[in-house]
Amino acid sequence: MSKLKPEGETLVLDGVERHLLFTLNAVDEIQENYDCSLEEVIDRLTDKKESISTLRYLVMALLNDEAERSPKENYKIYTEREAGWLITQENVLEVTMAVLKAYGLSLPEPDEYASPNTESGQRK
Repeated sequence: MSKLKPEGETLVLDGVERHLLFTLNAVDEIQENYDCSLEEVIDRLTDKKESISTLRYLVMALLNDEAERSPKENYKIYTEREAGWLITQENVLEVTMAVLKAYGLSLPEPDEYASPNTESGQRK
């Protein structure tokens, strides 16, 4: 059974445990900023010219979304530049993987009984 309130992908930045989650609000903000689908934005993480600025923006958007969702935690709201200061050569791979895992967590889980060879996923 899935959790009713997803927590997101855990990532420690600047000594604070945060949870990256692609909520509808975060997805909408990201897509509006890039004027393309979330999948296309995620693909930018593999483009050498686009990866750094894309990662910085995604981290900022996801951290700020969590801060808005969890006001009791008093999380800091980051600018894009401040989010970039949290990402260094030492943690860039960890941060990138956390964003990608969070993106994967936001996708619906496939039905374990679904088969591409049957109608509406029902077993024959």
